Amino acid sequence: MKKFFEAGVGRWLLVVLFAFGVTQATQAQNDVFSGAKLALKSGNSHDLARHFNNNIELIVESENVEFDKVSNTQAELILKNFFQKNPVKDFNYVHQGSSPEGAQYSTGTYQAQNGKYLVYIVLKQFGGKYMIDRIDFRRE
Repeated sequence: MKKFFEAGVGRWLLVVLFAFGVTQATQAQNDVFSGAKLALKSGNSHDLARHFNNNIELIVESENVEFDKVSNTQAELILKNFFQKNPVKDFNYVHQGSSPEGAQYSTGTYQAQNGKYLVYIVLKQFGGKYMIDRIDFRRE
């Protein structure tokens, strides 16, 4: 009976720890997506760049920018220029999901004063921390 109880408690503890880990990972992803949303709603490239990995993939179609890898500092400057040319009216997420490889993604609409852009953001884990690995702005 004692072994049965210990085995049951062990399984229960394992389930609780697993659920806690999943909850923590989900919260970390949500924090990055929430921070990115606030930065996009205010057109703040500096706040957005806080969520970038050291190097990211960046596409800004209207600026003819397409980098497979650009430093987070360069990406911040490129997006600062984009936000100045395309002042924000609003930003909202349309869809969020995940890939089989574990990447998290989100699509949204960046409403500028002079048009709409589809925004695609990909998060990946680096050193146990979720960071933006890719961001695309494409005119709708």
